[in-house]
Amino acid sequence: MLRTGIKYIKKVLFCLVVLSIGYFLIALILSIISTTPENLDSVSEKEVFISTNGIHLDIIVPRKNLKKGLQQELEISESVEYISFGWGDREFYLETPTWNDLKLSTAVKAIFLNSGAAMHLTVYHKKYDRWIKIRICKMQLELLVNYLDKSFKRDEDNRLIEIKYSGYTKYDKFYEATGNFSCVQTCNNWVNEGLKEAKIKTSIWSPFDYGVLYQIKKK
Repeated sequence: MLRTGIKYIKKVLFCLVVLSIGYFLIALILSIISTTPENLDSVSEKEVFISTNGIHLDIIVPRKNLKKGLQQELEISESVEYISFGWGDREFYLETPTWNDLKLSTAVKAIFLNSGAAMHLTVYHKKYDRWIKIRICKMQLELLVNYLDKSFKRDEDNRLIEIKYSGYTKYDKFYEATGNFSCVQTCNNWVNEGLKEAKIKTSIWSPFDYGVLYQIKKK
């Protein structure tokens, strides 16, 4: 009985190792392969930014380029110059303000369960050198802003749903988001999908930040 149990555990561990290797290999390949977006044949006079903390990507847009209605809904002051948008696992976001706060149970749930999502909004009063700039045209900007807008979940009265008493500092807050976080649709692939939506060349699939960053730096 004990030997049977040990054999079963070994098989399970072997399968997990094979699946993990397969996941990382597929992620690497599809991150390197570029999309082929439609050529809009227009002037790239606008700019947006991508930021990374080494693991997680955000999309940063100048406040003036957001729709006035969305600015009002988000209660953004005119003194704000840039707004950062991040999408991710709701529980992970709210319970992990720093990596020191990370719990194994939270990480496991985020990776293996199809869990709810949240939008993380951070405001900035100046631009930072660490941000990676992407030059785009007006139509691409509109497509990207529409993507960000659609990522917010709304109530029955079509209002954004702010997650009360959340935020790591006075410069950020959280909202309920559409979609579900999983090992397939990660925070970084949400950024990748946004770039696809805006017809910006990016990775086929990028669950990690390096795929998006690799494609941007190729430009």
